[in-house]
Amino acid sequence: MKIKNANNVAGTGRNRCNGKKNGNNNAVLPTNIKDVLRLLSEDDVKIVLKSGKCEDIEILGVTGNLLAAETEDDKTKFVDIDCICEVIAEPEDVIEGLFKQHRCTC
Repeated sequence: MKIKNANNVAGTGRNRCNGKKNGNNNAVLPTNIKDVLRLLSEDDVKIVLKSGKCEDIEILGVTGNLLAAETEDDKTKFVDIDCICEVIAEPEDVIEGLFKQHRCTC
């Protein structure tokens, strides 16, 4: 699978509404783990820790460098974002998060 440059991804370039009706919106894909976690807030994802351990969680929120998450056994867990090396999510959740984040309100 060929990965597209972020500038060529549909909806991230020109002709997007920014509320000023001039079609210039600087929407971009997330560039770090913290932005990915914020984008997927309240979604179920799998995180891979630097130790290699995988965990299925629901993202409750992100503040500073800390992820608040709910585990499968309904426990609340706090994880240092620097300990996370991968976030695996459903494509639909990612697309929904991108549209929710860059919704036109004009």
